[in-house]
Amino acid sequence: MSAAETQPAGIDPQVLADLDAVMKRIIDGTPVDPETSRRIEQRADRITEEIRRSRGVMDDERFRALLRDDDDA
Repeated sequence: MSAAETQPAGIDPQVLADLDAVMKRIIDGTPVDPETSRRIEQRADRITEEIRRSRGVMDDERFRALLRDDDDA
């Protein structure tokens, strides 16, 4: 079976490799190298910024109100 056949469609192979490194860290404590950490942090920053652009920033009061709504449900 080729690598293309085992990779989920549409997912960047580098993202999968980074995920694998994080999972190894979680499972057996294998350190994540600095370059992998940098890529993960940059990806998280881009995703966060995109969410802020598309959804805005929620203030603390609204956030607490939503938490209270969940507690009441």
